[in-house]
Amino acid sequence: MKRTIFYLALMLLSNFIPSTSLADEFILNKYDPNVIKTGEYSHFYTDPLTDTKISLPANKYSAMKVVFLDSFVANDCLFYKFNLENGEIFYLKEQCFSKEIEFNGLKYLIRPDQYSEIEKNVQDLKKIKIPNLNDVVVKTVTVTKDNIYEVTFSNGLQIQKEYLNDFLNLSKKITNPDDLKLLIHYMKKHQLSFTTGYDNRYLFSMDNSTSPLKIDIFISTNLEVAPVVDITYKGTKALIKKFTINQNKATYSSINTRFYTINSNKELTIYELLFTKQEVIEKYRFYLDKKITDYIKWLNDKKSAKIVFYGDLQDVSQKITRKNIVQLKDMININELLTKYFKRSLVSLEKDKDEEEDDD
Repeated sequence: MKRTIFYLALMLLSNFIPSTSLADEFILNKYDPNVIKTGEYSHFYTDPLTDTKISLPANKYSAMKVVFLDSFVANDCLFYKFNLENGEIFYLKEQCFSKEIEFNGLKYLIRPDQYSEIEKNVQDLKKIKIPNLNDVVVKTVTVTKDNIYEVTFSNGLQIQKEYLNDFLNLSKKITNPDDLKLLIHYMKKHQLSFTTGYDNRYLFSMDNSTSPLKIDIFISTNLEVAPVVDITYKGTKALIKKFTINQNKATYSSINTRFYTINSNKELTIYELLFTKQEVIEKYRFYLDKKITDYIKWLNDKKSAKIVFYGDLQDVSQKITRKNIVQLKDMININELLTKYFKRSLVSLEKDKDEEEDDD
């Protein structure tokens, strides 16, 4: 029954293509990330019945006009037939019933009016330079069908257009070119994301890391730096009482995590509790203070460490890899670099003051 319904849907699609989803004429997007990376347009088909596909070289087919001719079902799949500007006929596969398709080639097709706008935007982006780094220029710009632009500079820095102006404005404040080069080095080394968060705050994030211990760095609109420690527990039991970080018998101990309350304000979301079908996720966040800064600096990045979560029902140990330790140390270096040019957040300063009083 399900198969029959799918066939009916495909037959309807093959006889009626909505103008909002498939117009008559397109252009092959030469700025597509996959095309720039591989130098070809993959997953074009010469014979849908035998599922024969080829890749078209970008140096020959880039920005070529494409005209839609027909749509039909073959081998459980919906195909579109196109006539290229040079007279060649090819097919693109959009979806199949029996299996997931490897790639939807329709992503290469851009409407002419959208493509003209992309061309203009790309030329404007190529004129951009990073303040205080006059020898760095834009190398490539990629643009997806969904209008997501990513700019790659000649020094290897990659950043989305959405956040580019914010990064350039931030770069103006870092007047020593060596410091700015070092910041970009860390961003590339660890694939740090730079975004603009809520309240237009800048954020350097280790969001690509799988480490249970991370450091993110916020910069507020009044240019105050606030580094935040992000601890993530994943397991089958919830409600952790405390955690420790251990390496070579030296231990960092947290406060009792029951002191973390579910609280979200403009400064920091302190605690989150999430449930999935497979596991429980608890997140604890607090401002980077002197105590944990000194501990991370002390860690040997030639050896792994472990973080132990102590709960009511079980204790769980998770590994902090050598790579993670290097990332954490470099995030501290970034924080120290930024505080040469921006003020430290009053909240994080108060946190350090509290730590000193506790030591007394």
